[in-house]
Amino acid sequence: MKEATIFHHSQAIRGSIVRIPKQDSASGVSTHRFSLSVICASLLCAGALLYPYSGYADENNKQQLNSVLQDIAEKEKNVKLQQKQREDLNVQLKEQEKSIAQSSLILRKTQGALTTLGSEIGTLNSNIKRLQKQQNTQQDYLAKQLDAAFRLGKSSELQLILESEESQRSERILAYYGYLNQARQKTIDELKETQTDLKQEKTKLQTKQVEQKTLLGQQKDEQTKLESARQARKKTLSELDVSIQADQQKLAELKKNESRLRDQIAKAEREAKARAAREQREAEKLRARQQQAQKSGSVYKATEEERSLMARTGGLGRPAAQALWPVRGQISHRFGEALQGELRWKGMVINAPEGSEVRAIADGRVLLADWLQGYGLVVVVEHGKSDMSLYGYNQSALVSVGSQVKAGQPIALVGTSGGQGEPSLYFEIRRQGQAVNPQPWLGK
Repeated sequence: MKEATIFHHSQAIRGSIVRIPKQDSASGVSTHRFSLSVICASLLCAGALLYPYSGYADENNKQQLNSVLQDIAEKEKNVKLQQKQREDLNVQLKEQEKSIAQSSLILRKTQGALTTLGSEIGTLNSNIKRLQKQQNTQQDYLAKQLDAAFRLGKSSELQLILESEESQRSERILAYYGYLNQARQKTIDELKETQTDLKQEKTKLQTKQVEQKTLLGQQKDEQTKLESARQARKKTLSELDVSIQADQQKLAELKKNESRLRDQIAKAEREAKARAAREQREAEKLRARQQQAQKSGSVYKATEEERSLMARTGGLGRPAAQALWPVRGQISHRFGEALQGELRWKGMVINAPEGSEVRAIADGRVLLADWLQGYGLVVVVEHGKSDMSLYGYNQSALVSVGSQVKAGQPIALVGTSGGQGEPSLYFEIRRQGQAVNPQPWLGK
């Protein structure tokens, strides 16, 4: 009976410890992870139960208890391993998407160079056709001149002089010969010049064609790299999808991503605080001068640099559909829509073709241009008065931190970074650090 009681309590301990809940996505550990204190308490309880009956405990019960402890240790080990694997996959995703961004920028530049080369080659081909036509005309004209000279040459100059012709007529004929020779020589010189120009144009064409071939080869290599990076990214995403399954896991991951974004923006703001404060003071002085001039009945004429300073530090103003759209496309998610659990979208997602230019909605300065988990390659532009616009999921950034940007200026290219399935732009507007509905600022 005592042995049965001992066995019963051992089984109860095993049952209460072995059932470990599923993991969450943010940390990879169990939602109710067992601490060492819980395990130790369980062992003490087991010891207290076993002590009075130690004389009756058999080897089988000891083996069962050891099995429980081994099971716990194995599960803890698996939890840590899964957490490490997820962290490694996120690092891989970051590097792969950075590689995609670099390759896409190189491809963009190469394509621009190829377009310019194509235009230059077209011009050279037109020049070559024109020079060849000119050469043919000059050759025909020279042939006619030589034929005319041959026909007149049957009567030599000496014969004309010795014949009983009038002296004036002889002089006219000699002068005519001279004109013919001059015209023929001029035609020959022009033909030589045309042939020289034609040779030079053909040499230029060959050089441009070699350059074009080289660029096409580079483009092919970059496209191969880009496709390889995309395939690697696809594989990483699949592995991440397997790793993160439950809704609770995704919710925790989204919360962590939002926290990272806030921290990164706060850090960038701290680093740019001195410059932003200085520019704000300068802008306020300029506005005061304008108001003073207005009161006195005159107009303060600001320089282009002063106008730019006031534009990028004046904030976004009231939402009155005055801002430009960052990119045109179909809105797949709007501000305030349910995202996951209690979380809601803090911006809007606009689907657009990959590689489309993302434009700044207003004048400002680039506060952040970096890869952030969940948002991919992000560009944040500050507009003064604690207003900022955020552009995520980008394929590449076209600006760097500290750059001044104008409304409508391309600042990034639409992509799928941050683990997105299709090309799109994540767009936010933040006022005083809080996300607000961006759509009222955007025009039709």
